[in-house]
Amino acid sequence: MDPSQTKKDTSPLFLSLPDDIILTCLARISRSYYPKLVLVCKKFRSLIVSKELIDARIHLDTHETVFQIRLQLTKNHFPSWYTLWIKPGQILTNQLEEKKTTSNKNIRLVKIPSCYSYVPSRIRWPGSEMYGISLSSTPSSIMEFQNKETGLWCKAPDMRVAREKAIAGVLDGKIYVMGGAGADESVNWGEVFDPKTQTWESLHDPGAEHRFSSIRKIGMIEGEIYVLSNEEWDSVYDPKEGKWDVTRRTFVHCIIDDVWYYYGQESCLWYDTNSDQWRMVRGLATFNENCGYRMIDIANYNGKLLILWDNKHDSFLLKDIWCAVITLERRNGNDEVWGNVEWASIVLTVPRSYVFFCGRGFES
Repeated sequence: MDPSQTKKDTSPLFLSLPDDIILTCLARISRSYYPKLVLVCKKFRSLIVSKELIDARIHLDTHETVFQIRLQLTKNHFPSWYTLWIKPGQILTNQLEEKKTTSNKNIRLVKIPSCYSYVPSRIRWPGSEMYGISLSSTPSSIMEFQNKETGLWCKAPDMRVAREKAIAGVLDGKIYVMGGAGADESVNWGEVFDPKTQTWESLHDPGAEHRFSSIRKIGMIEGEIYVLSNEEWDSVYDPKEGKWDVTRRTFVHCIIDDVWYYYGQESCLWYDTNSDQWRMVRGLATFNENCGYRMIDIANYNGKLLILWDNKHDSFLLKDIWCAVITLERRNGNDEVWGNVEWASIVLTVPRSYVFFCGRGFES
């Protein structure tokens, strides 16, 4: 079923079924379809954004990796969220090697309707427990944790303030949350949660020069927290000293199996802790020739490397956003990392003046 072809009329017989039966059906469907299914009817909408559906997916073991990005296509429109949709059962190919320059209808970035407001974050692992905060457009102070015995999500202590689309990261077993505090940003721009004491504390005020209206992501490097923005500079926070500082543009990076990866000026690199240096991921010569300086984002996609970049379109006024998923393999006694492009495709065509805000991947 193609999400762009979802019908607006739903059988009254199906809607008359008990909620638990409908939830079981929805839990067996890929989350890629949910942004379109919420448009079918109010009942679908309420069930798809409910915690009961999350519990049903956990019970049926149908959780999956979701990747979303936030784009502003023109100055006259508000930013919108898009989710990566892959048609099930398709054989995906590397269009870079095939020299194709047209969109693949089986792989797309699909716009998420505004009514699909529940966007959970399920990526925080201090120790052996998983915590989550809401990344929706509605301010919320709620945090949850996953019960290791039942697999269900339970309520954790609330954040000190309600946040809208906040960004979080983990360092030394503590959860740092920043941004989204609205008018309270000067006092509550960031806070930290200690799972051992189950308490929140406010971070030191970074000052106006270190607070950003939009945060792309947070990175933890050598005991410091790097805040990547859409401004001309980034910020770095030292938790031990409680000090903020301005830093040069930080590379966009991700972590897979405790290994750091980032895309440099001309190639994909990984951090070798044994030699304390960044080394090239081998086997990606063709990919590097096509990606170059136009990289948008890099993410952990179910243990694989997901990379977004843009390229010229046939029309001067447009650009094509490309997406590639790369499998990784350690060789030569773990001294080398080799990559293989599993698939690559154009996933969205956008105006040349578009603005990328952030990307995120999570399991749900």
